[in-house]
Amino acid sequence: MNGLVLVDKPPGPSSFDVVKRLRARYGVKAGHAGTLDPLASGLLLCLLGPSTRLARYLVGLDKRYLTEIRLGLVTTTGDGEGEIIEETEVASRNAIEALEGEIELTVPQASAVKIAGERAYRLHRRGVAVEMPTRTSTIHSVEVRRYEPPLVELELHVSSGTYVRAIATVLGGHCRTIRRTAVGPFRVEDADEDRVLPPLAALVSLPERELSEEEAQLVRHGRPIPGSAEGPVALHLDGQLVAVARSEGDELKPETVFPAA
Repeated sequence: MNGLVLVDKPPGPSSFDVVKRLRARYGVKAGHAGTLDPLASGLLLCLLGPSTRLARYLVGLDKRYLTEIRLGLVTTTGDGEGEIIEETEVASRNAIEALEGEIELTVPQASAVKIAGERAYRLHRRGVAVEMPTRTSTIHSVEVRRYEPPLVELELHVSSGTYVRAIATVLGGHCRTIRRTAVGPFRVEDADEDRVLPPLAALVSLPERELSEEEAQLVRHGRPIPGSAEGPVALHLDGQLVAVARSEGDELKPETVFPAA
């Protein structure tokens, strides 16, 4: 079993819980490309077998979310599980819609980011105080789907690594719900744990190149072939992924090679 599984994670289980379930179900190594913490629901990209090596090409994809935010109350975690630390003025619709572009956001305490090797949300649940890092994120778009103060529902298109709770905090509120609806070209509507997509389908966001039999043999032995590309490129033969390569001069050098099926 080798490929990509699109999972619609419910609130409650961790991303590791989902991976563990898939590992037991399919009997192979499993992993994910982009954590969803327990409170959040939605699309989780899970990889099986040799395809776990493809995670590096998926983690940087843009994300889309739906979130309901309670304006006017900031919490320690950016969600309803935290303690209220500040009351603020309710942000206007115009102020919310203006929150686009590059922005510095503090990583929430309830996130799945690792601090000293442990998930931040686990440290918070034990009452361990830590200084959370900041990250530069890009908010590509903010659509106000419902504005009924103090509640607002937003549809967000953001860069990889953006924390929705941090956006809620910037708006002077906290998240009531968080749902990831898309990762790059993948949509939560297509989630199906019974279906394993082929490895090449996991790399649909990358440029592709069809190989000849001779080129495929060279690539499988780690040999470069003539060509160039911007960033990684998926090399395949008859629809089967052979390798992911990068340009070095006027050659494509394999960096992740898959054995022949």
